Amino acid sequence: MTGARLDDSLDLLEHTPVAVFVLGVDGTILSHNMGMQVWLGLGGVTGDRGLRGRNIVEWLTAPSRMLYETQVMPRLLETGRLREVMLEIRDEAGTRRAALVGAELRHDGEGRPVAYVAAVETTARAAFERELVAARREAELAHRRLVLLQDATSALAVANGLADLGDTLVTAAARATAAAWTAVRIVDSSEGADAAVRQWGDSPAGVVLDGRPAASGRQLVCRDAAEMADLVPEDVDALRAAGIEALVTTPIVRNTGERTVILGEIHCWFRRARSLEADELESLRALAAQAERVVDHLRLSDQLQHHALHDGLTGLPNRVLFAERLQRMLRRAEEAGEPCAVLFLDLDGFKAINDRLGHGVGDEVLRIVASRLRSVCRMGDTVARLGGDEFLIATSGMDEGSTEHFAERVRNVVREPLDGAAAGSHLSASVGAVHLRPAPGADTPSADEVVAAADAAMYRAKRAGKDAVQVTVLER
Repeated sequence: MTGARLDDSLDLLEHTPVAVFVLGVDGTILSHNMGMQVWLGLGGVTGDRGLRGRNIVEWLTAPSRMLYETQVMPRLLETGRLREVMLEIRDEAGTRRAALVGAELRHDGEGRPVAYVAAVETTARAAFERELVAARREAELAHRRLVLLQDATSALAVANGLADLGDTLVTAAARATAAAWTAVRIVDSSEGADAAVRQWGDSPAGVVLDGRPAASGRQLVCRDAAEMADLVPEDVDALRAAGIEALVTTPIVRNTGERTVILGEIHCWFRRARSLEADELESLRALAAQAERVVDHLRLSDQLQHHALHDGLTGLPNRVLFAERLQRMLRRAEEAGEPCAVLFLDLDGFKAINDRLGHGVGDEVLRIVASRLRSVCRMGDTVARLGGDEFLIATSGMDEGSTEHFAERVRNVVREPLDGAAAGSHLSASVGAVHLRPAPGADTPSADEVVAAADAAMYRAKRAGKDAVQVTVLER
């Protein structure tokens, strides 16, 4: 089919808003209607030949050109027909326009394949669809944030102390941001202004957080290494050494009107630069707000639990907590086949000090003894006050000889001279020790049984003249 005959076939579509044109298989425009010139932003200024001889790819955006060359034309040549393919062009003014394209393959008068193409501009439709996708994404993000906060609220509703709060915030913050490391720190002021900061979660290796949360009540956001260098220059070397390229720190604050009180902070670190979208940052702020509302209640819960399980005078675990820890130690000893020991102490000479110098001095002596016992114990050992002038120690990993040596150390540390109001007073201890060797197939003894055996050994030390050690070996 010649160019003139092609023009004749398009006369009826000359002024339709649909762009209609004929292409050679190499993309050359053979003929077109006025709608195509309008679509490309050319109007009637292209001369007598219009756009003939130019190639359609001149106006295709890079992604659409790739689609046209790798999929559209190969599929048209293979099947002879193409329906509803979305392509994007950039018109003469540089404006991007979307079009829904359909094509059919025919042959001209010389038998050469040509493509009859119709394109309907869908820029407005594409914009609407983009808005719809964006709205759907916003709805999904809002739903995800709502579910996240609902889960956190449910967990906090049944939280039993600050430890539950810390664990809940770590889990929720990690879900909200997919951070490589997440840590939560809370100032535990339940024991006074100098109480330590408690931490949950994980920090990157080599990154050391300050002793107390930062004084700023604003969220710190570093999306890349450049922002880290600008906002936290004093930490940037350690952060880079740890492989961190982005971070966000969200304070847990209470605004009292006159001042801002920092209760804690949520830390998230990332291995790669992150955009840290508004929904992620808002989720972290919402979690911090939830934490602020419950932190005092959970501190009180911790205090009540601590008081229920600790001796009010010395701060040592009481009988209940000691029994729980001892039972766990006995189970571990059985599973590992590892020996353990329990020491029962009764102070010699304490009653005379208490009667002569008064209960205030007696209480101070008990606190001194508690401190001395802690000083000779290892991390993982448990020192408890049973009541009155009786103390208990649970330890593991010692053979029989080491148990006796440890009991002697305990006796000797109690005998050290007293100072203060009790200076010159004599104090010693009768120590009963039980060394337990787990026997294969034997039942694990109860905590009460082991304490009773240590108590009996202590009475033997009393009867032997006091200020002595008696060791009993149990194989169970």
